[in-house]
Amino acid sequence: MTCVAEFDNQVEASIAKGMLESHSIPAIVDNGTILSVLPMPLTIGGARLMVNDSQASEAIDLLNRHGDR
Repeated sequence: MTCVAEFDNQVEASIAKGMLESHSIPAIVDNGTILSVLPMPLTIGGARLMVNDSQASEAIDLLNRHGDR
């Protein structure tokens, strides 16, 4: 798995996850559970959006085009 983006909160990460999945790129949000209980600044992790290594380049391109990165 490759981290393709980091977000300040789970909501932003979930929106980007949905966009990737609508383009047939499975994704997971890492650290989302912790953030929903105790907000953390991006500098110590944030919510990370993870995809399969083989789809990372395509995911990054889509995130950039949609302004989600």
